[in-house]
Parts: sequence; structure tokens; C-alpha cells
Amino acid sequence: MRSVSGSRVAAALTALLLLAGCGGGASSGGLGSTLPKQANGATNSVRFAITVPPKTASSGRSPAYVSPATQSMTIAVLQGTTNVLNQTLGLTPSSPGCTTSLAGTVCTISLSLAAGSYTASITTYDGANGTGNALSTAQSVGFSVTANQNNLVPLTLSGIPRAIHVASAGVNAVDVVAQDADGNFIVGAGAPTFTASASSGPALATIVQPTASHPNLISFVRASPAVLGTETFAVAASYPAGESNACTQTGAVCSLASAVTANVSVPIAMIANAGSNTVLGYTLPLTSATQSPSFSIALGGAFLLAEDASGNVFAANYNSPESVVEIPPPYAVATVTNSLGGDESEQMAVAPNGDLALANIPGTVGGSLYTPPYTAAPTPLSNGLSTPYGVAFDASNNLYFANRGASTLTMLAPPYTGSPTTVNTSSVPFGLTVSGTTLFVGESTAVDVFSLPLTASSTPIATLSSGISYVHRSAVDASGNLWVANESGGASNEGSVEEFTKPFTTGETPTVTISMPAGGGSISHVPWGIAFDAAGNLYVTNVNGGAGQGGLLEFSPPITSASTPTVAIESSNLSFVADLVITPPPLLVTP
Repeated sequence: MRSVSGSRVAAALTALLLLAGCGGGASSGGLGSTLPKQANGATNSVRFAITVPPKTASSGRSPAYVSPATQSMTIAVLQGTTNVLNQTLGLTPSSPGCTTSLAGTVCTISLSLAAGSYTASITTYDGANGTGNALSTAQSVGFSVTANQNNLVPLTLSGIPRAIHVASAGVNAVDVVAQDADGNFIVGAGAPTFTASASSGPALATIVQPTASHPNLISFVRASPAVLGTETFAVAASYPAGESNACTQTGAVCSLASAVTANVSVPIAMIANAGSNTVLGYTLPLTSATQSPSFSIALGGAFLLAEDASGNVFAANYNSPESVVEIPPPYAVATVTNSLGGDESEQMAVAPNGDLALANIPGTVGGSLYTPPYTAAPTPLSNGLSTPYGVAFDASNNLYFANRGASTLTMLAPPYTGSPTTVNTSSVPFGLTVSGTTLFVGESTAVDVFSLPLTASSTPIATLSSGISYVHRSAVDASGNLWVANESGGASNEGSVEEFTKPFTTGETPTVTISMPAGGGSISHVPWGIAFDAAGNLYVTNVNGGAGQGGLLEFSPPITSASTPTVAIESSNLSFVADLVITPPPLLVTP
């Protein structure tokens, strides 16, 4: 837990019931007792010591909880069912047996007990003479008094929660702390443990419960695929075995029905607006042909985009100085800038482990590899590469290149320095798309479908050629069907979007063909980027046409060959629109 200090923070100090039959002094801190040696072993004088910390004490993680608001305590001792002692003790600087030091108020009280077995119950209060609010307790703690022998009984005072305080602890995480009746935080072994549970709403996030090393931290991870809406989470306090369950005490507050709210808002379509030197973001679904971007990031010659699992977006800048930048949520600024490690690139991809790769053409560098945090110079890759246009990673971080210069695929296993695996493609390859264990290779006259990982003997499990004409980008929908953006072809040879359905077979014809320019008044053509949002809407970017040059089209399901764009943005804001990524809806957790 993060450090907390101030007058409203309770100290967590050692609390021991120490029963000794052969001399020794009082325990060093918290609550303790010593038993002097008795010659006859009959009645033993038991000495209790308790330290009440000052109200300026910082929080700690010692073995017990004693609130700085403590003014008195009660102690009851039973032998069997017989009450042998009931006493109320003052714990203020002016109380008998109490002294004040920098460590707080230290009180020592002497009692008399005969040898035997006992149970003790102790409660501390913020008022005099056992009045006011109960602050901490230890109930039915068993111990034995044996003459002429040291006896040590661990005793932990459990803080009694009167409130549960929830505060933000960074991105999608909260700190949860119990407070006693006087607002002091209850920490240490006398503090409760916490558990969060879903309370209401759709399942937006999974819960990462507190751990022994972070006992107050609860974090949340967005569900995949993302679900839109609002979900609430309850938080409950409980006490571990071996400690008194302070939640059973009168007035204890140990649960919050809706302590945390998680909200997943709308996704964003980010487009590389190369002609206007910007990366634009549009909230989804699109609302109208005149919808303005929600943000615009200046980036010269932005042509390529890629996205990692956390929603960080990477963009390639082709204007001088050429660079690769990282744009993290909420997509306000580019936080990391690095040199572009080669000539003009045609595709880039991010691995599950965060590695970033670019396919560079033409030039002497076949590919470039950047590793987190992306501040070091990229590593050039050339082994097995020949004018690569496409690049992709699989779930095992294997790296694939589509070699336009040789009509081959190359696979490099991490750390990408070993011998490559190379296989042939049906025609000139351009863009690569990985979905699970399937690799789709967009080509000049076909789409080859490969099972992953590649081996030297791999051949396509299917070759799709009907209606294919220069495929640079493709996307897979929620049903596993493939959608391709044909740069040319279609009814007017200005491009088309085709759907191929599972299971993929060589020679199958597309089930959907949408020719560009699409209907509904759209005038843009030459499709490049293609992607789906979580609701199943299809988005396509066009490089040419439009009021400026190109457009952003949205198609709502069910999508057929007769579909026209639900919304077509073809404003003068858009110019040479290339790559497209749909950012995952952000998860926002608030206490």
C-alpha cells in the first residue's frame, strides 16, 4: 500500500500477551505482560504494558493495531466459564501507571492470576473508563500461566472498522483501507483483508485481488473482447484466521455494496491521414458525414499504424526527420519518438511481448526491430528477407515477413537472430494478418491461408483468388471470416471489399463483394485500411477520392453486397487516408 501519514493514521504496533514465570521485563511495545518468578507457584503477579502511539505517527506494518485515539481498555479473564478478572484501565498520560515519551503513551498495569489455563478478551475505546467507541479488540485468546516458566501468548488486537475508504491508486486500480471510529487507518496484522466482487452491470473487467505483498491494492483488467457499459464492484472486509473477527463487533462496517465503478466507453477509429500530416481519431460508431475528429496529432507523412494489446498506438512518420512514435491512451501526445530504421515502410506490427517490427522497402535494410521502451536504436533485420512489404507476429512472438522481391514468406523465431524458415507464396505478397494460429497473406492475385507456426514444408491450407487484386490489408470478424481490402478490382477497378467465410477452401468465391466507390453518395475509392469494432461494424479507409482525398466508411451489420455505408466521412480533413486501427474501448475505474 502507498505510504499514508498524518494525525488520522493509526499506528500498528506489537501487541503481545507475555506471561513469564521467571523474571524479565515488560514487552518492548504494544500490549504485553510479564510474570515475575514466584517461589510457591501459587498466585502470580501479571504485568500488562500497552503503548498508545501519538496521533502524528506514520502508518506501519507491525504485528498489531493500537489506535492513537485510544483512551481506555477493558480486560476480562475467564478460567473455564468462571470470570476471574474484569478490569477497566485508563490509557492516557495522566492515568495511573502511564508515562509519555516520543513513542507515545506507555501504560503498565499489574494484575494477579493463579497458575492455570485462561482466556482473555480485551477491547480498547476512545473514551475514558471503557466508554465511547470501541477501536480494537482481541476476543477469547487462550493462554496458560505456569509458575517458574516463561509463557508467551501472541495477541493481536484487531482494529474495528467503522468505514472502508477507497481511493484511486493509478490506472484501473484502487487502494482500500479500513478506518476506525475516529478516522484512523487500520493497517498491519490487526487490519482486515479485502475482497472485491462484481455487484451489478455487464462483465466489463476481471478483478485482481489483493496479495500478501500489496494487501490493500485491488486492480481491474478490461474484458476481452471489450464490453461496453458500466459495472459496479463491492468490497468486503474480513479477518484472517488467528485474529479476532472485528467485523462481528457492534457497529462494525465491513462491506460496501458499490465501492468501485468501472466504465468502458466508446472505441476510437485512428487513421493515418498521410496527406495532411496528422493522425486523426474518430469516436465510434460514427455519427454523421460531418463528424469532426475527437483529436488530431501532428505527424508528418503518417502512413502506417499498429496497436498493442494495451491500446498503445504506434505510427510511422515519413517526413524529415523520419521517425516512429508511440501514442498511448488517451492519445493526446506522442510520448516516445525514435528514428525510422530504414527506408519507407509498408507495414508494421507489435508482438505480444511488446516488440515492434517494420517491413522496409526498398533499400538495404529488410526490416527493423524495436524493443520496449523503444528508446534504443532499432535492430536491422535482413536474414531471409527480400524487399519485404508485410510484417506480423503470432501469439508466440514469432516474426513473419512477406517478401515482395522473392514471392516468399520468412519466419524468424525470437530473438530473431537464428536461421529463418522460408516458404513460397502463390503470387507477389504484400500485407500479413494473423488471427489465432492462422496467417493470411494478401497478395497481388490471391490470399494464401497458412497454419502457424510455419515449417519448411508448410503450404497454404487454402488459396483464395476469386476477386482478389492487390490486397495490402485484411481483417477477421468475430465469426472468424476474412474480409480483404482490394486496392484495385471491383466493378469500376477502383477497389473492393470481399468477404470469405470459414472453412476456407481453395477456389471459393467471396460471399460479399462491395465495389468502390461504395453506394450512398460515397465518392472515395482505393480501399486500404479495414477493421471491425466490438459491435461488428466494419470500417474501411480509402486512399483516393472524397472531398479532400480519401474517406472513412462505416458499414453496419448485417453486411451484404448491397450494403451502403451507414456513415461516410469524406471531408476536406482527410487526405490520402491509409492505415486504420480500432483502439479498444478504454476501461476507467473510479472509487
